[in-house]
Amino acid sequence: MTHTLIKNASILTRDPKLGDLHGSDLLIDGDRIAAVGPNLQAPPDAEVIDAKGMVLMPGLIDGHRHVWEIIDMGRLVKTRPAEYAPYYQQWKMRTIVSMTPEDNYLAELIGGLQAIDSGVTTVLDYAHGQPSEDRAMAAAQGLRDSGIAGWFAFQLGVSSSYKPGDTVSLAKADGERIAMTNESHWKTAERLQNELFSDSTALLQLGLAPSGNNGSRIEDIRKEWTRARGMGVKMLAAHIHKPEQPHAPGVMGHRDSGMPDLHEAGLLGPDYQATHANRLTSDELKMLRDTGGMICATAMGEFPYVMSPSKGPSVHGRARAAGVPTGMGIDISLALTGDYFEHIRATFWSLYLDPECRGYVGRYTSEDILDFATSMGAQAVRLGGVTGTLTVGKRADLVLLSTDRIGFGMAGSLADRVVTFAGTPDVDSVWIAGKARKRHGKMLGVDWANLKARLVQAQERVGAQAASIRFV
Repeated sequence: MTHTLIKNASILTRDPKLGDLHGSDLLIDGDRIAAVGPNLQAPPDAEVIDAKGMVLMPGLIDGHRHVWEIIDMGRLVKTRPAEYAPYYQQWKMRTIVSMTPEDNYLAELIGGLQAIDSGVTTVLDYAHGQPSEDRAMAAAQGLRDSGIAGWFAFQLGVSSSYKPGDTVSLAKADGERIAMTNESHWKTAERLQNELFSDSTALLQLGLAPSGNNGSRIEDIRKEWTRARGMGVKMLAAHIHKPEQPHAPGVMGHRDSGMPDLHEAGLLGPDYQATHANRLTSDELKMLRDTGGMICATAMGEFPYVMSPSKGPSVHGRARAAGVPTGMGIDISLALTGDYFEHIRATFWSLYLDPECRGYVGRYTSEDILDFATSMGAQAVRLGGVTGTLTVGKRADLVLLSTDRIGFGMAGSLADRVVTFAGTPDVDSVWIAGKARKRHGKMLGVDWANLKARLVQAQERVGAQAASIRFV
């Protein structure tokens, strides 16, 4: 069928011209939204879905998630901060060299499917766990096969040279975690582009996460970014933290979080997304705004940053107020819940941790909070014209929520009810580009029991291999 007509729904369009529609309809034609409104007529070939009592909303946007980390979820958790904080990077350095290409494929496939199951239809996968070409290709293939839309942002510079069973200097391992980009990394990026991401109309596109960042020479960053942009890559993603001490002139991080250094060099642009970026100043946010840049905060994972003098509370409130397209993400799928609605709520509550937000957080509404995960979230991954609202002509990325559960509130605005009460168990149906991926609460064509068994086996094997690596 090329048409699907969803009837009698409460529609949370997130389109300011349409607002909320009650007892209304939405027509999907192929991969696009063809019509939104009451009493729509079904074409002869249409599947008709009666959604009375249900909430129809845009697919959710996750602007920053390390999808590969699903391979070992639970090994480290944020609710054990004394263990998590000192060991996360060591866990990562051990795990990435212990995973086979098949493990990378499985992790990205399951991670993408789990995101869809929770209502996420678009993700920016910050793929920083692939130290070899075969692992990167397998990871990208796995995410693509999951059917999720968005970006596979391959991390340049991952150069880990040790293997399970080795004893290696911790300083050496940490230095190789993200080193200077070399020709092997460019070869991987070019192969990804040529073999998996050559179609500019595909749901999943290639992004890059440059190795050049705080502590790198501006001229080295210029060369790297110029080459990446010369490939036609439309997304450059970066982790940004203010250095504890300013770097030398000519090095990113000489001033503040490094935005002035990039801005002076003419490197900022509409393809640049900064993640975390907790200590960005008002002037730095204006630089991002004026050059078309984007921000992604990962509020649930960033709660501990409040206690760090070099990081601080999440930036999304200040970034939004400054006019920067701002989204949200899960970040660490290893250590945090995959229920995306929990992260939406954390995005709101964390605003109270930032003294600079206290003047206006009281004026926020549920619609403002949902914006980080829908309309503005789409802008924050360069897809605002494609998805994020239920607007005629946009891609048909939709989530249909059941409200039957006793804990799902029935009073208040649609956004009030979704932001406060919704969870993954309420996700009845998901469409990505008009294709049904979940119906009646179950993922279509997905054998969760089989995938879970394979994941457990991989986790046990990878965990044992990783434990055999000794850092000194």
